[in-house]
Amino acid sequence: MKNRIIIFIIIAVSIGAAFLLFPKKETKDDADILSEEKNNNVLVKDGKDIRRDGINDNEKKKPISAEKEDNFQRSAVLPDKIKIEVPFTSQAPYGVWDERHDDACEEASLLMVVKYLDNDKLTPEIAEKELQSVIDYQIEKYGDYKDSDMEELVQIAEGFYSVSNLEVIYDFKKERIKEELAKGNPIIVPTAGRLLGNPYYTPPGPLYHNLVLVGYEGDNVITNDPGTKRGEGYIYDIDVLYNAIHDFPGKKEDIEDGRKAMIIIEHGA
Repeated sequence: MKNRIIIFIIIAVSIGAAFLLFPKKETKDDADILSEEKNNNVLVKDGKDIRRDGINDNEKKKPISAEKEDNFQRSAVLPDKIKIEVPFTSQAPYGVWDERHDDACEEASLLMVVKYLDNDKLTPEIAEKELQSVIDYQIEKYGDYKDSDMEELVQIAEGFYSVSNLEVIYDFKKERIKEELAKGNPIIVPTAGRLLGNPYYTPPGPLYHNLVLVGYEGDNVITNDPGTKRGEGYIYDIDVLYNAIHDFPGKKEDIEDGRKAMIIIEHGA
């Protein structure tokens, strides 16, 4: 009897030692598996990812919408003010407002932009000579020089000045004006001149008029307006200016029916 008790004790001790030396291995069938991925700070429990900060993958914050990002980037990129050093001339460099000079705003605006591209200066003598030459060129080639629309003005730039990197943009929003100026690009705009309300125009002002935009400060646009000898750096409210922008539709009397248009320097040209 005593020998049986001793044998039983030996067997029980052996079984207990076996459990201690060889513990049960965890399997995928266990109810609760908890492991750690060392590199990404994520705990995996029951096959689901749980972040250490308590936020599941499905609860991560959504990114800012593309529209809001675009608006933020636009406001961050544009400076509060900018001024491009474009040389100035009025369309009547010597103050002689005869028939030729009365209708030379397109030519004067184009001349200012061309001289800017050439990094050249403008004096009354140079401006007068250039204006008469480009007017003569148009009369010879087209039979007239008055009231050019923006596409025609680009053709004149190519034909007379060999400038080929000007582009007409139509139906733009007013924000585009500041965007282009911030890139260092002066802009030629056609306008219904009487909507500008410039007090230095001979009343009641021109029905159709071109001018050059050279900068802005806040909601004010800085221009070189060839319609007056006081036009260098002349300021217009951007809403007033934008409302007045109309391309020549064929008749001066219909100017307010013209499309929004502007000439910019074409990128990459």
